[in-house]
Amino acid sequence: MNVMDKNVRVLSITQEKFRQGENVVSICESYRIIGSEYKNHLLALVTSGGTQAIFSFAASKWIPESFSDLTIECIYPINDDFKLETSTVGTVSQCQFKLSSTYGQAVYYYYPYSSSPSFKEFAHFERDVALAGLVKLPQPNFQWLEFYLRQQDNFQVIDPRIADGTSSLTKRESKFREELEKREHEYIIYKKFRIYTATWNVNGQQPNDVCLGDWLSITDEPPDIYAVAFQELDLSPKAITFNESRPDPVWIRKVMDGLHPGAVYEELISVRLVGMMLVIVVRQELRKNVIRYSTETVGTGALNFMGNKGGVGVSLQLNEAFICFVNSHLAAHTHEVDRRKEDHDEIIRRMQFKYGIVQRSIDEHNHIFWIGDLNYRIIETQGRTPFDEENYLQLLKMDQLYHEMQCKRVFNHYNEGIIRFKPTYKYDPGTDNWDSSEKNRAPAWCDRVLWKGERIEQLTYESVMRLQMSDHKPVYAIFLCGVKTKDEQKYKRVHEDVLKRVDKYENDNQPQITVEQTDIHFGMVRFNETYTRDFTVANNCHLPVHFTFRGKDGKGSKICEPWLKVEPTQGELITGDSLSIRVKLFIDQHTAWRMHRKQKESGSEVPLDILVLHVDNGRDIFITIMGEYRPSCFGFSVETLIRLNNPVHELNLKELLRIENSIDTGPSSPNHIEVPREIFLLVDYLYKNGLKTPNLFTTDRQYSKNANLNDIRDWLDVWEPGEFVGVPQTAAEALLMLLESSPEPLVSPLEEECLYADTFEKCREIVKILSIPKKNVFLYTCFFLQEVLKHSTYNRTDAAKLAVIFGRVLLRGHSFLRNHHRSLSEKEREDRRTAFLYKFLVNDIREFVRNEIPIAMAISQ
Repeated sequence: MNVMDKNVRVLSITQEKFRQGENVVSICESYRIIGSEYKNHLLALVTSGGTQAIFSFAASKWIPESFSDLTIECIYPINDDFKLETSTVGTVSQCQFKLSSTYGQAVYYYYPYSSSPSFKEFAHFERDVALAGLVKLPQPNFQWLEFYLRQQDNFQVIDPRIADGTSSLTKRESKFREELEKREHEYIIYKKFRIYTATWNVNGQQPNDVCLGDWLSITDEPPDIYAVAFQELDLSPKAITFNESRPDPVWIRKVMDGLHPGAVYEELISVRLVGMMLVIVVRQELRKNVIRYSTETVGTGALNFMGNKGGVGVSLQLNEAFICFVNSHLAAHTHEVDRRKEDHDEIIRRMQFKYGIVQRSIDEHNHIFWIGDLNYRIIETQGRTPFDEENYLQLLKMDQLYHEMQCKRVFNHYNEGIIRFKPTYKYDPGTDNWDSSEKNRAPAWCDRVLWKGERIEQLTYESVMRLQMSDHKPVYAIFLCGVKTKDEQKYKRVHEDVLKRVDKYENDNQPQITVEQTDIHFGMVRFNETYTRDFTVANNCHLPVHFTFRGKDGKGSKICEPWLKVEPTQGELITGDSLSIRVKLFIDQHTAWRMHRKQKESGSEVPLDILVLHVDNGRDIFITIMGEYRPSCFGFSVETLIRLNNPVHELNLKELLRIENSIDTGPSSPNHIEVPREIFLLVDYLYKNGLKTPNLFTTDRQYSKNANLNDIRDWLDVWEPGEFVGVPQTAAEALLMLLESSPEPLVSPLEEECLYADTFEKCREIVKILSIPKKNVFLYTCFFLQEVLKHSTYNRTDAAKLAVIFGRVLLRGHSFLRNHHRSLSEKEREDRRTAFLYKFLVNDIREFVRNEIPIAMAISQ
């Protein structure tokens, strides 16, 4: 499905969520970050009766396959309160945009690569929303939204999706936080704070007798917050080399002495990198409102690391808003415009403020103030242009920063007040005269104050000519900023309401999930074939659900029979989420005999297992796995196989089990052959066709997954007299699997005695007392392996290798024996199995075999 078809399909599905007269005109794929998860969302622009709104849907599947995959999460009417704000987060991997309106706000993300369909969708969606915003009715009627708001409100009461935050939050706390955030428009007010920002490049000069009051306390009203930035505090090679980061106490003292006398202030935090320092000061009574803060430094000088250029920043939370102050000193010289852009981009990318395990980029703040020596100059012209008040506006049009911002190369969405002051650089220190040195630097507005965010009003933007010790003049800007603040009375009312609703939802409900089907049918299944079935679990309750498949016999036991595999075995689902569970069934040589006991008789499906799906703090769900097993010669004992007068294909499971159960009670038939016909057929083929085959037997069993094994299975099950259906390597693997599939080891019940038989005589005595079928198969196999060794020049095998391979198969131990005999490690047990079989491969056993099993001698004829 191409992008166009996908969009048409999704648009059609989305339209099904709405009533007649309500039309979906545009959609956009996006996602939200909830906790540590990325959750798909679909945004739809819907119009009705001349009014428009954006609906945010949580998508349980992407691409949605039906309207039931979409659940209304939030509605944003496009009215006077509506805003769609885009912003680069600070990394190249994702972009964010914020939607806000009467009923709430949220941040969404999309991938910015132009090759991504979602990028094109967002660009078109943003355009469609902008056009919708141009439609203004005298009295817009959004009553049509009430129908969906009621649905959404019910969903919000019980929707427990864990809100953004650290993993230490409990489910209850997450519920509160999520619900309160959604309803913050009911209790948030915007309180005005006066913010004073100031920047000065001091050119490495010491403060000495300088008084900063002329710069920091020239307003009638005392500011609430000061952000004072310095550049070039220390130009010494030592400070640059060692990236000096200790705040300068002398300059900080000068700042504190120069603050407005109409209030009592305290230093909140200062951060420094070489010559750059940022001092944040707050009114003493306001300190309690600063909930937390963080600092960061970014060096972009030599090697893109040294701190002679770059930026320092402070992030703080004031009431409910995050405010960011950045002090930067960008690359110098008129021609270094591109390098200044690189510095700007690097600061945005690398300045990440740490709050515990969470990082916050510059753009992830409500209010941003970027100040400092940005070093942008006047575009060079022929000769020096005279600077006077009359030509400021003309000169500003040649300002590099103005041009860069117009081209959207730097400081996207930032604002700057009207400049009404003389260029702040470059002066002869101690004077108000332009640079008279040999370099004759042209004047420029290097020192700037920019801002970004909502509810920010600039009151003043000026320079201070009276401070003359540097070649720069200090600059300051004063802002009135509307900061998100709780109305405590309204907040208390909302908080109590949310508390009641959460309590009700916790008391009336417990976590539970819906299982698509509790009987999983596999139908007819066969040996050595893989079958899969998928079923869906969904969370349609009020709480986030954690589930796990649990063992039936208590904690620590296996969750399913060995022929089954469940993926995944556990998971978490938030409300509205679903997950596909896969059950894989595979009956191999280790489990076939168990399946015979489970099936008992042919002709119908039986429960092959019961899975216990446990929900934390909820009830268990039992899922029955049904199937019918078609028996094969694999999985039966050699005692059973030698008693068969017909091939397995002609017998049903009930008949086969009756034969197997009669072994200990019934008399032996004179027609019983010495070894099972299936083993004879494989050995006979290998003797005639495989003795010279390279790597006939390998320790890694590399042919164990070969599809040809199932053809050999069918050939053995019908005693096919015709041409063999495999090759020597797969025949060899089939022989190993057949020997391995017996319910008990070939040397049972003498497995442990075999491990302690240290001479060949003792080994022979053990074999002699095995049951006749087991003894026959054991000696028949060993005699065949000696024939294989006679052709080792061709088949590249040796006695040691064969002893390892067949020792694991013929002398394997029962699990209960391994648990009861702790004196030997598993490695020691395997070594002793190998040694036992090795004796039968390197010693002459012809006479022994002739006496015990005459048919084996037919191999050598």
